[in-house]
Amino acid sequence: MKNEKKAYSREKVSFKDYLFAMAGIKLPWIFLALALAATIASTFATMNIATFNGAVVDEMGNVPTEKIVSYAGSYILIAAASAATLVLAAIASEKINLGLRSRLWKKIIYTRQSCYDMDGGESLVSRVTTDCDFASKLLATIISMVGIAIGMGIYISRMLKLSKEISIAMLILIPVSVLVGWLYAKLKFVIAQKTQAMLARTTAYLVERTKSLTLIKTANAQGEEIENGRENFDEQYKMQLKTGFMNVFYTALQTIYTVLSMLIPFFIGAKLVADGVLKTGHIVAFYTIAAAVGTAATNLINSVGTIRQANGALSRVLTALKLPDEENAGGRTMDDPDQDVVIDHIDFSYGEKPILKDVSCLIPKNKITAIVGSNGSGKSTLFKLLDRLYDPTEGTMSFGSVNANDYDIHEWRKAFCLVAQGSPLMEGTLRENICYGCERQITNDELIKVAEKSRAYDFIEKLPDGFDTRVAPGGTNFSGGQRQLIAIARAMMNNPDYLLLDEATSNLDSKNERAVMDALEELMAGRTTVIIAHSLSTIRKADHVIVIRDGVVESSGTPASILNRAGNYLEKVMSRKANTQEA
Repeated sequence: MKNEKKAYSREKVSFKDYLFAMAGIKLPWIFLALALAATIASTFATMNIATFNGAVVDEMGNVPTEKIVSYAGSYILIAAASAATLVLAAIASEKINLGLRSRLWKKIIYTRQSCYDMDGGESLVSRVTTDCDFASKLLATIISMVGIAIGMGIYISRMLKLSKEISIAMLILIPVSVLVGWLYAKLKFVIAQKTQAMLARTTAYLVERTKSLTLIKTANAQGEEIENGRENFDEQYKMQLKTGFMNVFYTALQTIYTVLSMLIPFFIGAKLVADGVLKTGHIVAFYTIAAAVGTAATNLINSVGTIRQANGALSRVLTALKLPDEENAGGRTMDDPDQDVVIDHIDFSYGEKPILKDVSCLIPKNKITAIVGSNGSGKSTLFKLLDRLYDPTEGTMSFGSVNANDYDIHEWRKAFCLVAQGSPLMEGTLRENICYGCERQITNDELIKVAEKSRAYDFIEKLPDGFDTRVAPGGTNFSGGQRQLIAIARAMMNNPDYLLLDEATSNLDSKNERAVMDALEELMAGRTTVIIAHSLSTIRKADHVIVIRDGVVESSGTPASILNRAGNYLEKVMSRKANTQEA
């Protein structure tokens, strides 16, 4: 618990941090100013009502018509001002929320891939969907507190004019309110922090498990996951109970404050009236104002709690906003002629786990390069480095003689296209998926031509809606082979110079594999291609082979030259496969 408290205390946000979070967001100052004005207008209307109440008592009902009209108008003004304050503050919060959420989503899109390694980015979902809602309330709540404080100042000033004796007696409520308010705000902050952390974990759990429902069912793990879910929901239930108790505490606090603000004026006021110091109407007016002060004080306490809660939410948003960006947007364009890609003494680790160790190799331009190695040897990691999803821990990658980091990362990825095993499809239409990432308008004739070249047109034309067929999340309404053909069509549409094929034909039946291979051969024509190879046919078609073993380049060269080196990994694999085929 002690460590938890330290963690929460670190989540406090300074005003400088708040300015950083709001940078670039158009703040709704007009709405906030109008909300403040409405709060102050409500204060003066309440003062008018208090004066009228006292006059009714002292004048024994002989109140001029204009005062009655003013009294009725004051109630109408309070109702209108209260509604306006709520609406304007809500609009202001949502406008801030919109700007903050948009900024955070943009940040997440440009954040380094390594930041998603631990949970796939699922916890960042709650930063966008939940924490932004709380963080956006911070400025609106502060403006509201300013209005409440101004109102309390006006109320107290009027109370002092009515009776210094009663006002001084009521000062006892101030330290009590401050103490209780501080306790309430602290408890609300801690509970809110734990609740939001729990919601983030639950969101990450649910997103990850719903993506793996097929595995859960085929592994007969439904019972285990139901229990895991129940544990998450049970924790959520307990936190929501604590939140409910906090609300009860606030309601009780408000009731106690209201009762005390009633008793003090009447007890002391009764004596002052008996002594002829005050009129009865003054006591009634004082009581009305004191009740308003009590309400304002409890609202102020609640606002403090909201600020603490919003402060914690904003700290998590700030953590996401300060994640490192992918570097070197705005570097060189890829207008240079095709060059060899040179890997020079590269090391790479996921955390403390080394994956690639002192790797040096060459990807020759306008050639087909096959990368061969056992599972876990580092082949896919090398692909991610080639596509600049990660930066090497040590060493460099060059495009010809120019360091890859000197090129704009987005320009680089236009030139290098990754087609991976089980390439995902985005929810939308087939047309949108094939054209995904294109920066120009694609005509229907271009779409059909690319679909034909990629061998995807054969199944697309048989669909009732053709290219406008809806794609389910993850493309689950299409087979693995169909998804690969659509991914190849997408790559063709983007027309890259370099292809990275990461096990693009794995886990396909013979019919689909043939169709995908035909499409890939069409795609590879005239392009520098790097392919993670498992089949003999792919290796034999390669111009250049790189053999990786346990994160180290064991050998590289033409397939024939490597096979002549007895005892190396490629020679063993190809011999084993050849023997299997003969058997």
